[in-house]
Amino acid sequence: MKKDILIGIDLGSSNVKTVVFNKDCELLAIETQEYPTLMPKPGWTEYNSNDWWEGTINTLDKCIKKAQINPRRVAGMGFSALGACPVPMDEDGNVLYNCIPWSDQRAQEEINYLNKYCKDILYDSIYMIPTTLNGIPHVMWLKNNKPDVYDHMYKFVEPSGFLGQRFTGEFTMDLSFVSGLWFGFDKRILGYNKKIIDAMGLDIKKYPRIHKNTESIGVVNEKAEKISGIPAGTPVFIGGPDVAPGALAAGALYPGQGYYSMGSGANMMVLTDKDVRSPYMVHYFHNKGPELIMLDGVQGSIGYSLRWFRDQFSGLEKEACRILNGNIRDFEIMDLEAINTKPGSGGIIYLPYLHGKFHPILNPNARAVFFGISPSTTRLQIMRSVMEGCSYDMYQSLKVHFDLGLDVEEIIATGGPSKSDLWCQIMADVSNRKIVTVNAPEAAPFGDAILAGVGVGLFSSFEDVADRAVKIKKIYEPNQRNHNLYMELFEIYEEIYDALYKSFDKLALIKIKNNIIS
Repeated sequence: MKKDILIGIDLGSSNVKTVVFNKDCELLAIETQEYPTLMPKPGWTEYNSNDWWEGTINTLDKCIKKAQINPRRVAGMGFSALGACPVPMDEDGNVLYNCIPWSDQRAQEEINYLNKYCKDILYDSIYMIPTTLNGIPHVMWLKNNKPDVYDHMYKFVEPSGFLGQRFTGEFTMDLSFVSGLWFGFDKRILGYNKKIIDAMGLDIKKYPRIHKNTESIGVVNEKAEKISGIPAGTPVFIGGPDVAPGALAAGALYPGQGYYSMGSGANMMVLTDKDVRSPYMVHYFHNKGPELIMLDGVQGSIGYSLRWFRDQFSGLEKEACRILNGNIRDFEIMDLEAINTKPGSGGIIYLPYLHGKFHPILNPNARAVFFGISPSTTRLQIMRSVMEGCSYDMYQSLKVHFDLGLDVEEIIATGGPSKSDLWCQIMADVSNRKIVTVNAPEAAPFGDAILAGVGVGLFSSFEDVADRAVKIKKIYEPNQRNHNLYMELFEIYEEIYDALYKSFDKLALIKIKNNIIS
């Protein structure tokens, strides 16, 4: 039977998304399933891997049925996921503890230890300073606080590697993930450095096998075939952190391109083949290989900020969506309303730190702020200020790229928030760069499918897919007058954070002392 079907699966921060494509990059089916984020203590965040697996199998089954295809036509599968989230597994593939993602703040003692004793050697090897945006502090936390888990752990993997293990039985980590989010990897040798791992007090034997993203980790085994229906022998590929295959899907393949992946959080990346580094950026290898770098500034609460505003203050829009039977989404209604407000939101400035502040300044204790509210402030101005504040956060990372000499003329934007004309125009005005949206269908899982397609030879190259499947939807040109206004407000945006720095820390201590979970 002809093998001309590709499957991409992405484990996100709130749901799993599965897509099915044919060799012509036509979307045949898509399914999502939500799962909970667990918050057992103040500052703690966890996931139950059973929720990931159940959602994966359910969405995969629905997609196969919706696409009306014979599973034996599947040529390959690709997986990606949220990152810096160690999954501790025993030799039989059983998960030993809930998975702890980057948003969890319990490993501060371990981060302090790494900063005190290992900071320089870690930066020299992976170009990153110790923060929760690396998976190792949480592995160290398991060793220090759950020694029975650590002792019985055979390997730790990332969530995408968890799916890979479930389907193939292999314990692996891809180059894109390990190059950016795992201390112990050394970019200078493209492998693990035992001296660094020993200095952190960890065991190199518990690190998984490294593989290139373009290399199959193995094939679907008979056990997985019985559960999933995907035939044994089907090749499996790992795209790693969702932003990496997302770049493939968006056509971000060349040095000098800007790429902004927008979801619950966001990643402001510039692609380069230069040897640049910054402690304020994550330094990933592109899925194509280590010769192309994705320098990434992370924002924690972008789409999440507008979703929070919708859930708390947009009952009218939600009701209108219900009355219209879903013919227009509540976010679309919000966009149409907020577009009637003027740039600057009446002087309201929003700091989008619902989950803390990330790049270029890491502060897990920072929290969201609305500044400048007056008696004349309207709900729509506050709504627009959310989009503007998130754009200031993006620009703060973009400035680091500029300081490194990595200028860009245009930025490809993908993800849910990029569907908003207003938000895209605000980003163009704030950054003073063109914002380009493309028809990248479902971003990361599409990129996973592309990776599998190139890996099995269904596509000749990543560039070939981009030329055929990635089309420009719209270009947003910056407005210089608006940019000038936004730069004045951006200066205040940075001043607000500086003024509240100590207050954020005090509030965090009070919440811990009084067991206030938020």
